[in-house]
Amino acid sequence: MATRKEKRTYRDGLEFSNLEFLTKSERSFVQANVKRIAGRIKQLRKEKGLSQEKLAELTSISISTIKFIEQSQRAPSLPMFFKILFVLDPEAKIWP
Repeated sequence: MATRKEKRTYRDGLEFSNLEFLTKSERSFVQANVKRIAGRIKQLRKEKGLSQEKLAELTSISISTIKFIEQSQRAPSLPMFFKILFVLDPEAKIWP
């Protein structure tokens, strides 16, 4: 019988379910970039003059999820990230 992997919660509270890290530097790299993305989402939201509630409404993402993302307690899935990005900056270029 297969067992379910437990969620791994680290000191900063960010949960990484279904991810295993081979090294601390790998985990640190992911955590740092999730925090960077969270900060940028919050910054863009504020620049647009949107509340978390309004961003949640415009993206059809729950307010609690928006809050967790901005607090770096949850990493958005890639489709969720692009949905948020489209609302905040539809002309954003991901790659140079």
